[in-house]
Amino acid sequence: MGGRPGGAPVMVVLGDSVAEGQNDPDPAGGWLGWAGRLAHELGVSREEMLNVSDPGATIEDVAGEQLPAVRHLRPGLVVLGCGMNDALRGFERADAADRLNELFGWARERGAVALAIPVPRPPLLDLAPMSQFRKKRTVQRIHDFNEELGRAAREFGIPFPARETVAKVADPAMWSADGIHLNPRGHAYVAEVIAHIARSLLGERAI
Repeated sequence: MGGRPGGAPVMVVLGDSVAEGQNDPDPAGGWLGWAGRLAHELGVSREEMLNVSDPGATIEDVAGEQLPAVRHLRPGLVVLGCGMNDALRGFERADAADRLNELFGWARERGAVALAIPVPRPPLLDLAPMSQFRKKRTVQRIHDFNEELGRAAREFGIPFPARETVAKVADPAMWSADGIHLNPRGHAYVAEVIAHIARSLLGERAI
């Protein structure tokens, strides 16, 4: 899949520390993560992928800080991996809906194929000392954020994998010891699932 004129990225990744690839080192330096592995699966070189994800980012951060950095681009593929921090800290569904509409609206306006990844239930919820109330509230927020992702995806014609599609990510063996970041095995699994979906969408289309 060829690059864009002038070396512009063909794949843009937005999101948090998991989207950044934390705890999955790249032998060439930095993080590999599911985004780097996905790029490799799709034949996208390091130079053709732009990952602007930031540790700790919420959907507000993605829309307010990451989107402006890529708004001028016309990528072939946009992938969003976000929502864990929103679930842990709390969020307003109406605000999240607005931000998701803005992100997906930009992707559609730029003619990009867009993908959103569901927020998993992290092992942290069972490892960290927290009250049952807080745990239940966080699980509910994960559900709510995924519902907003699914709603926005339907409205903008974007595929949103059901959590069952990435069911194996619930296995603690896919996660790092901190219980909040995927390990290399987990990143590889997510990349494999997303690559299958991306290929079916892209077909013969070059990104």
